[in-house]
Formats: sequence, structure tokens, C-alpha cells
Amino acid sequence: MTRTAFALIAGLLLTLPAHGWEVGEFRNGMTRAEVEQTLRSWNFDKSMAVGNDGLFVYDENNNAGRRFLFTFCNDKLVAFDQEITPAFRHFIVIASNYSNLYGNPLKVIPQSNMIANGEKNLLAMFWRKGTDYLGVKYALYPGSEQLSLTWQINNNCWQAPR
Repeated sequence: MTRTAFALIAGLLLTLPAHGWEVGEFRNGMTRAEVEQTLRSWNFDKSMAVGNDGLFVYDENNNAGRRFLFTFCNDKLVAFDQEITPAFRHFIVIASNYSNLYGNPLKVIPQSNMIANGEKNLLAMFWRKGTDYLGVKYALYPGSEQLSLTWQINNNCWQAPR
């Protein structure tokens, strides 16, 4: 009986999902210095701090795909956003794929507000995978649009997902 119980517990532990997202060479929990070191081999055109907790890297001549936003909490990577070619059609395909993989969204954020040059509309959807949040965000601005994929974990600096 003890051997069976041990085997059952060991089997359950082995089948638990791995905690923490990993996208390419970037994984949650990396320090800012580790992210910056990893980014050196990517040869981005520009890198800029976004407040005290963010790092935005991008290429000047690339509309999307090579635009990453890293968000840190207490010097640990807790969120990663990657812009992709913006189109509402792409948003629908990604949201559909995520829904097929992870079920209904955990959180949906519809938002409209005014910015300096007009109206900004945002639709964001988030799914949970283990302790991680995966999301897709589509923003429509007066003269442009933006589509990004996001990976986030719970942290002490802000409530995920956002």
C-alpha cells in the first residue's frame, strides 16, 4: 500500500505543469542585467528605459516583430510583450487559437479613452496557463494600430494580468 501511494504522489508531482513562461531566450525571473546581456546578441537598433521598471527595445525600420517590452518587479522579469504585425484579423486568429488551447479567456479588457491626438480603443484578452497569463492586446489609435502578445506572472508590483 505504501509503495502504491508513493508511486501515485510521485506521478502527480511529475505531471504538474512547469511554472514560469519562457519565450525564446527570455524567461520570467531573469534579472534586468541578464536580460540586457541576452539582448546584446540580438543587435536591436534602439533600447530605452520605460520608467524604473521597463525596458523597450526595437529596430527603427521594422514595424513589428522586433519590438519587445520587458517589465520588471524588484529587478526580476515579470512580463514580456512582443509586438506583431497589427491587423484586427490577426487578433481574431490569435484569440481563437488561444481559446482552443486554453478555453474561454480569464479576463477581457475593453477600453476606450481620449489621448492627445484623438480616441484610443483597446481590446485585451488573457488566458491562464498554470501560474502564467498569456494575452493578446489590440489597440486602435487615430492614425495607427498595434497588436502585441504578452506573457505575465503574478508579482508584488502590480496585479496580473493587465
